[in-house]
Amino acid sequence: MKLADQILVKKLAVVLAIKLVLLYGLWWGFVRDQRVTVDASGMAAQALVSGFEIVKGENK
Repeated sequence: MKLADQILVKKLAVVLAIKLVLLYGLWWGFVRDQRVTVDASGMAAQALVSGFEIVKGENK
């Protein structure tokens, strides 16, 4: 591998490491303590809801 390629790989590795540290910090600061409780009736209601409705009429 050429010297320029090695430098590029090192820079990309540093940027990737910084991004991972920042993402972990954001998760730890904002998401870590959030909890969602799921019960059977709530899941059944979500599963039975239609995702879209068919609208009849003119296509423009």
